[in-house]
Amino acid sequence: MARRKLASEKTQKFFKKGKGSFAQQNDGTREMNPLSPFVISGGERTERFYFKHISDVTEYKFNIKPKYFGNESNFVVDFPKRISEILKTNSDAKIFCVFDYDTIFNRETNRKNYETFKTKIAKEINNGSVILCPSMPCIEYWFLLHFVNNKQLILTCEEVDKILEKYMKSYFSDKKMDFINILKSEKHLKDSEWVEKLCADNKLKHAITRAEENIKNAIANNDLDNQSYTYVYRIFKEYR
Repeated sequence: MARRKLASEKTQKFFKKGKGSFAQQNDGTREMNPLSPFVISGGERTERFYFKHISDVTEYKFNIKPKYFGNESNFVVDFPKRISEILKTNSDAKIFCVFDYDTIFNRETNRKNYETFKTKIAKEINNGSVILCPSMPCIEYWFLLHFVNNKQLILTCEEVDKILEKYMKSYFSDKKMDFINILKSEKHLKDSEWVEKLCADNKLKHAITRAEENIKNAIANNDLDNQSYTYVYRIFKEYR
């Protein structure tokens, strides 16, 4: 599928605030457009505001509601429930399921739960309704690929944040607050400026390319479990 062009590739001005049917709302909810994909995630704040801002400042538009985000610890139950609710009223919807893989990777019980989860939604995965987009260890690794192609195996989100800090700390006005807490703070995440800066200068395009190529090469070498990776690129490559 052809990649959806960013606003910068269509006009001289990169960012456009959402209007009309894509009007921005203060609670992080977008008005529903059945032609746009849905995003669900276990990330209550970072992921929700990231995709909300992506919808506002780029040509990619998503159906986003706060109820689609949160409670990643119970993903075996919660994710299928959200998927079912969406498909009940939008039978031809495309749903991107975004979640951190670190707790699954590090715990045998959670790996078994993950297989159970995939079995529950096997039909939806096979028919293309649901596209799984895990990041190992977390979505912040996806942010890191906007700046550098770091393929080393990073086991925790805290480790990623320490690397990411030197690239993104300046994107936020608060210079005193710990960077790890900034990325979990609604006060700081609700302003779209950090996503605008994250996407500028073709950084989003670079992240998509790096993420896709890293995974393809790792799978070819049977080495995916020995490096960090993110399938978030699929959201942009398979956008419709």
